[in-house]
Amino acid sequence: MYLPEPVMTLHAPDDPHFSPDLTEPELEQLLDVIREAAEMATGAAASAVLVNSDLTGGLKPGVSIVPEGPLGRALRDFATQDSGGTGTADTPRTRLGTPYRIRQLQLHGTDYRLLGLPLTAQDSVSGGVLCFAFRADDWQGDQTIDICRRLAHVAELLWSGHESVADLTYEVVSLTNRTARLQRIAEIDVLTQLENPASFENKASALLDSGLQGAAFVVIDIDHFKLVNDLYGHQFGDMYLKTIAKALRTNLPDISVVGRLGGDEFGVLTPLPPGGRAYLDGLLSRCRSGIQRATALLGKPDLGHVSIGASQYPDHGTTYSQLFEMADAALYAAKDSGRSISTVFHPRRHDRYNNSELGKQFLSAVKRDDILPHFQPVVDLSDGTCTGFEVLARWRDSRGRNLPPSEFSAIFRDHSMAEKMTRTIMHRAFRDYAATIAPTGAPMRLALNVTFFDLMNPEFAFEVQSAVADTGFDWSRLTIEVTEQTMLGEQSGQIFRSLDELRARGASVALDDFGTGYGGLRHLAHWPIDLIKIDKYFVDNLTTGNRDLAVLESIVAMCRNLGHAVIAEGIETAQQVTVLRNIGCHYGQGYLFDQPLAGEALASYRTRYDLG
Repeated sequence: MYLPEPVMTLHAPDDPHFSPDLTEPELEQLLDVIREAAEMATGAAASAVLVNSDLTGGLKPGVSIVPEGPLGRALRDFATQDSGGTGTADTPRTRLGTPYRIRQLQLHGTDYRLLGLPLTAQDSVSGGVLCFAFRADDWQGDQTIDICRRLAHVAELLWSGHESVADLTYEVVSLTNRTARLQRIAEIDVLTQLENPASFENKASALLDSGLQGAAFVVIDIDHFKLVNDLYGHQFGDMYLKTIAKALRTNLPDISVVGRLGGDEFGVLTPLPPGGRAYLDGLLSRCRSGIQRATALLGKPDLGHVSIGASQYPDHGTTYSQLFEMADAALYAAKDSGRSISTVFHPRRHDRYNNSELGKQFLSAVKRDDILPHFQPVVDLSDGTCTGFEVLARWRDSRGRNLPPSEFSAIFRDHSMAEKMTRTIMHRAFRDYAATIAPTGAPMRLALNVTFFDLMNPEFAFEVQSAVADTGFDWSRLTIEVTEQTMLGEQSGQIFRSLDELRARGASVALDDFGTGYGGLRHLAHWPIDLIKIDKYFVDNLTTGNRDLAVLESIVAMCRNLGHAVIAEGIETAQQVTVLRNIGCHYGQGYLFDQPLAGEALASYRTRYDLG
């Protein structure tokens, strides 16, 4: 673990640089050092020192420092043993021979812990008190008390006379070095030894404020890290993360700030020279190559693939949050382009990945009723009958074009926008159904795509119930579509419980894009599933190779044996229909039958399609 060098050098009493005669300003400065060290080491919100003036040996009363404001007044009251205020009664205790007092305090809705330690001068005469105020979340119990006790001992030495200066200096040095170590430990990610998210933001912000002419903010995401953990285990996954972290540190300039932002995501802020775009492109390429070389030594195939997004200071923003947001947008553009590439933010191309701007546009579109459901027919492959529709989200733009989800995919990465999208589409689809199909009495089904965020919400089933009640829709006509990746998790988890609840109310559950995610066979065996949707990839290759056909035949046979209906997606030719019918596929959807229909077109939907 990297720890800093000592921040102060201790001189022995016989060292020519050592002077036992501290002046009054030097003593005051030492007191300030003690207080600063205390607040840095312990996370104290405030501290105060009250000293008996007749015991200070000439120290001015100004050395007794109490912060201004309500918290400072509460500290003063506590230090003088005032029983007023909103704090509870003091709790006197003793630890390692040093008594102390603790009081709980609530101030403006914030909970605090007040800690007071007496300062004893010569001959055990009370010299004053050293007090700290900690927010409840920052209070570390015995660890906090121990550090503060040491600080109190240092303060006591101040009153003991010049013969104790050597002890005083040693205590200050020891405490300051320990404080620096504790601070560094609090800043690092234990696994990778990089900056943790909070420290990365602080240090990156400080570097941005240092007068740089140019800089790059880079976000690196490990491709398919979840699959690496599943295949090789979490211990190997940790080794993989450490290897990538070391490769980044090795291939970046020393001045760069490098941090681990999340499970499989890293952040970098690095200075750029004038006209730095070419330099940035080279740096990203060097990082990618360095990661691939380093991970190749782990002996596993297909490792070292990362997606990278970057933004530039000051072109794309001047603050940490602005640059992070633009780099994140570029990262998701890289992922949408097929992963394993680097992308530098471009306003015109990547605005749709910018969450804050996209969020404003999305809310405006909802208010204008420009978030619309379209309905793709699902056809019975035995006779061509239309049995229902998959509900697809569309965003009508200012030019009247209906944009598909690929044009606003960032919506589905933000929990609040993703949930609002689901509810908007659900309510509108149920209303369109009630206005067009319900009056005919036709037993059509609607398949609604839901997200991970929807199913993680324990109230989701009740929200669907509310939409059902508002529109008169029938639970038995509803299919909930989820992807394999959404269903990752344990059977005791919230997603499983949500699906179970939806199914208990009468909805069916369809596993979408089967064969392209993770753990599909496990889901078939143990999760509440009624239908399987075969991904378009398998349908596209039906007539081009015997291997793909054999795989699809096996999938369909297995699903039928488990009692699951099978729907094939992306059907575009009559030949595909013939093959699918022959291997026992129940239903199909695709442009061969119809493109997705707008809500108003449902009134004239085709009840039967020619299967060729």
